[in-house]
Amino acid sequence: MNSERTWTAGSANAFGFRARALNPSPAFWLAMFVASAFGTVLGDFWAEGLHLGLMLSFGTLVVITGLLIWGDCLKGQGAEAFYWLAIIFLRAGATNVGDGLIHIFGLSFIVASLLTGVATLAAGFFTRSPFAGAISPLIDLRYWLAMGIGGVFGTVFGDLTAHTIGMFPALITLSVGLIVVILVRGALAPTSMLGYWCIVLAERAAGTPAGDWFASRRGLGLGLPVALLCIGAGLIAALWLYQRTKRRA
Repeated sequence: MNSERTWTAGSANAFGFRARALNPSPAFWLAMFVASAFGTVLGDFWAEGLHLGLMLSFGTLVVITGLLIWGDCLKGQGAEAFYWLAIIFLRAGATNVGDGLIHIFGLSFIVASLLTGVATLAAGFFTRSPFAGAISPLIDLRYWLAMGIGGVFGTVFGDLTAHTIGMFPALITLSVGLIVVILVRGALAPTSMLGYWCIVLAERAAGTPAGDWFASRRGLGLGLPVALLCIGAGLIAALWLYQRTKRRA
């Protein structure tokens, strides 16, 4: 089976929305990981670099993300640009939510990680498979809800790991964990939707220390704007590789 095939499901509804599903490859997950790191830095830049604060930053990111998801639902079968932009801005908004859970609502990193991790898997349980044996869910509004909550988990659990063992060790540990989850799912349960969302949780978490390591003084200390440029270049390369593997398939 084509490892990069895109499926459509049913006819468009009254708003023209048509759900679809991607069959992810390792290059897809690499792009998702780099997009998570980019979204982490973008969320901090939106709130701090633009001096919007968490609430206004989150509000504007929600509007932008909503428009991108709408565009993906309408045009995603012909172009994946809306999908990847929505992934990035959704992750940026999730960074603001995760920071808000800790700094505004006063939750501990452990409690916030448990709540958002369970919520992601619960939301992922209600995502639909396009057909029996598919290895990824349909990309519809349920998919985006689970992906958004997963981004919040990635923020708080990534920060928890970095604060516990250090930023660079957290980056290495969570990245290795991501590879292990991908390999285990592929070997034991390639069609498991629970496994799919476990990979999402792992790559969202690994993206947090990856982005912070570029920007923070505890890492390379490049600052938010330069970190965005560096990770953005890596994201372009990862997406190029992903598209190239699609064409070869």
